[in-house]
Amino acid sequence: MEYIKNTDYDYIMNKYHDQKEKSESFDSVHRGAHIFNRFIRHDEIFDESTGMLGDDIIDGIKKQDEQIKNLSHPVRKAKAFEYVLKNTRISCDKRDIFPGINMVDRPLNKTVVAEWKNEVFGTIIPDVEKKRAYMEDNGIATIWPDYDHSVPVWERVFALGFCGILEASEKMRAMRKNITENQEAFFDGIKITYTAILNFIERLHIQAEKQGSLKMARALENIKSNAPQSFYEALLTDYLYFILCEHVEGLQVRSLSNFDRVLYSFYKKDLENGISEQEIRTDLAYFLLQFTAIGNYWGQPVYLGGCKEDESTQINELSYIFLDVYDKMGIYNPKIQIKIADSTPKDFILKALDMIRRGNNSIVFVNDAIIRRALMNTGATKEQARLCDIKGCYEYALQGAYDSTSMNYVNLLKPLEYALHAGCDGINGNFAGLKSPKAEEYETFEEFYNEYKKQLSYLVDEVIDISNSFEAYLPYISPQSILSATISSCIESAKDAMGGGAASNGSQMMFGFMADISDSLTNIKKYVFDSKKLTLSKLRDILDKDFKGNELLRMQLLADRDKYGNNKDLPDYFAKDIAEFVCSRVCGRPNTEERGGKWNLGFHVARQSYSQAPLTASSPNGRLKGEELSKNLSASMGMNREGATSAILSVTKIDATAFCSDATLDMGLLPSAVKGEDGLVAMYGLLMTFIKRGGHALHINVFDADTLRRAQKEPEKYRDLQIRVCGWNVLFNNITKPEQDGFIRQAEGLI
Repeated sequence: MEYIKNTDYDYIMNKYHDQKEKSESFDSVHRGAHIFNRFIRHDEIFDESTGMLGDDIIDGIKKQDEQIKNLSHPVRKAKAFEYVLKNTRISCDKRDIFPGINMVDRPLNKTVVAEWKNEVFGTIIPDVEKKRAYMEDNGIATIWPDYDHSVPVWERVFALGFCGILEASEKMRAMRKNITENQEAFFDGIKITYTAILNFIERLHIQAEKQGSLKMARALENIKSNAPQSFYEALLTDYLYFILCEHVEGLQVRSLSNFDRVLYSFYKKDLENGISEQEIRTDLAYFLLQFTAIGNYWGQPVYLGGCKEDESTQINELSYIFLDVYDKMGIYNPKIQIKIADSTPKDFILKALDMIRRGNNSIVFVNDAIIRRALMNTGATKEQARLCDIKGCYEYALQGAYDSTSMNYVNLLKPLEYALHAGCDGINGNFAGLKSPKAEEYETFEEFYNEYKKQLSYLVDEVIDISNSFEAYLPYISPQSILSATISSCIESAKDAMGGGAASNGSQMMFGFMADISDSLTNIKKYVFDSKKLTLSKLRDILDKDFKGNELLRMQLLADRDKYGNNKDLPDYFAKDIAEFVCSRVCGRPNTEERGGKWNLGFHVARQSYSQAPLTASSPNGRLKGEELSKNLSASMGMNREGATSAILSVTKIDATAFCSDATLDMGLLPSAVKGEDGLVAMYGLLMTFIKRGGHALHINVFDADTLRRAQKEPEKYRDLQIRVCGWNVLFNNITKPEQDGFIRQAEGLI
């Protein structure tokens, strides 16, 4: 039996940057270097006899689709998928145990999906597109159709395999009476897609035998006709689904599964069958290295932990092995989410915390009890909530749900601009759609705050109207055969996952910059209406001039100790009140008749802290125009002056069970605060305080300002320095200087 020798295992444990350096030369005989070459210099290692290059595939899809334009969209897209799998170059080099696939990334999105999207937004609903683009161009709300947050029902994938999924779909088709044309198209799309997958696996099998990759060949031969039987076959199935769904179909796979729960039976079976733990560790290392090599900027999520039916922990031997292998590899992708519950072993949590304090910031902790309670508040059963998926950055959803079909990042500072400028934008002066009183006309803070809420409510309605208008067309633009086939409710209803067939079909709205708006309202109340140090119109004029000539006032506003994230009553009141207000305006509202779901919300900002910043006017908290905006539910950069416990006390005043999405705290800690046994105990105490107080998700950066400054000046000496950005991990060297400066300011504010 072919299996990887210990020397290979040791090699693959090398640091990420070592692998990347070695991958610069195609002549390298090392396995790790070969894997990186597949994704860095891929054209050079794929035999041209195995298929076409990416540009030729794009041309072929377009020519084929022109000939079948009379067919349904599910069938046309499935035919395009089939074309890619028939014609892409492949490699099954024995230096790796996972196959290489060479084609232009997301070819279906560049061809048929792009055509249908342009048709919908350019011809069918052009007025909606104008409103959407206006919102985005003016920093009001960033909105787009989301094909980026899917999770298959992994238990079904592993239990049935690709062949079993196809058989189940065809069996359900045969059972239907009076099947409609749309339902036939739905099942045809799945049949073409999964038949193409099975034929592709056979292509890989033949190539693996040809290239002498015997272990891979045997596994491919089995999973073509059966469900996976071993730990390695389960990893291979997981990897193939990911590659085919995300990089061919064009639908991101935002979780590689509840890894320790779903793959534990394969691990145990291997041990019973005489497979050594060393080989299992090696297989896992190669699996993880695929995603490091792919290098997705957002990180590839995978999660661990949770509870069994009796509330005992899901953490098992495989959980520890996963962290151990990941730690020794020194990688930062995939990113790891850990479901923390009362029964989660303390030593496992300490192991993860120790990894973080040593610089591995790819780990986020999510509160199992809070997530389950939030889902049950929306009608989920106890069992559905227990088995929910963690996905993306820290989001969660029922298994088989598709609740992230449009991304809507709403800027909480924009309604403040409108309230200050009689309904006009603070940057360009354009009327925003709802008239407000002039700044001189507000007599009390309550009047002003109510006007802010009125503008915010209007903005919420506009975003929902735009999103509902295009969500009805999602299955028309991009039917999802590969995902839908894994979801029982889709098969039973003969509806696409994008078109209402999923277990839950909700829509999400994300509100950004809670700290900035809370601190701004605090300063307006204190300096304008309470102490009357300046009038509201004077403050407006100062903001319009970006504090020029009023630097002393700006320093005073920044230095004021009443800042959100420090357990201060006034700013924390505004954060809690605004959260409750938007929940009342969003949660539970219906989306589209076609999807039959409801709206929900969260407070995740992704990269909007940077992209919306130049489009957001100076704010009363002392922030200048263009400076980065606050992230998630954390304090503004450099404003957490009272320590980590105070940050926890602030964020947990917001009820994270009132909505089903992100309520995340990004915590920064100094290396000196987490040193030694006492430091680890302190980290554990902070985490458990956050969990016990009902926090949703916590991620931790351990850094100091001096280290970050040195890394900025001498990047070659800090190639491994990781930073948790906003739901994903990156190397400090790979972010822009303004972003680096922001983290330095944050570190300067740590105590």
